[in-house]
Amino acid sequence: MGLSDVESRAYEQARYAVPHNVLRSEEIYGHGFQSPGGLAGFEKILLSGMSISPGMRVLDIGSGLGGAAFHVAAVTGADVVGVDLAEVMVNLANERRNGDSNGHVRFILGSAFAEELEKHSFDVIYSRDSLLYEHDKPGLFARCRELLRPGGRLHISDFCAGVRTPEFEEYIDVSGYSLPTIEGYAQLLSDAGFVEVTRIDLSELTGEFLRADLERYRAKAATDDTIAPEDAAHVIERWQRKIDFIAAGSLKQGLFAATAPAE
Repeated sequence: MGLSDVESRAYEQARYAVPHNVLRSEEIYGHGFQSPGGLAGFEKILLSGMSISPGMRVLDIGSGLGGAAFHVAAVTGADVVGVDLAEVMVNLANERRNGDSNGHVRFILGSAFAEELEKHSFDVIYSRDSLLYEHDKPGLFARCRELLRPGGRLHISDFCAGVRTPEFEEYIDVSGYSLPTIEGYAQLLSDAGFVEVTRIDLSELTGEFLRADLERYRAKAATDDTIAPEDAAHVIERWQRKIDFIAAGSLKQGLFAATAPAE
């Protein structure tokens, strides 16, 4: 028998509040990552299209364990600021930053609305699969435009809604997601004042990443005695539901790019 809606939500919150559970997920996605495809997914989906040069200032919204921020700084020479609302994530990312003595990356506990983030101070802002919980996307996108320098670029990959069914609506509600359609997401960016807005449907590729990630997790859970059977069952169930919803066309993933207008 699966968990009830209330139990499932409470379980997810507790699971990601405990450092060892975060690190356990990291073993599947790869060091520093918590999203489908890990480093390979980040490079293929986001980094390859961001055109970041040495000395640029970059903001990572939903920076998590810092894998993407560290990688961007290392391969581009940019100065990267990561923001995340999960204290456990920020603490772990900062521990790694201190250990690596990486002066090009810093992490802030908070959101894009943090007061220490100055207006018109970033060349690039990106977010990888972390805004699905954000219900005030218009406000967030307006803030991103405010933070970007004129002509700066915003790059986002995020989950979106496709075919809506009662089962999918329940899944969205239980998970606490806010999922516009891919077209609606792009329109929100335009409404926030961005120009040159583009969108790409990445659902098929994301499904491939999720299936590969799940197989790795199944293999590990079958041989790792530190993974409790109830933990494995819950993770596999949640993972499989995403895969099934993508296959049914209900859950989508979009890639979005937009430019802050020149003043």
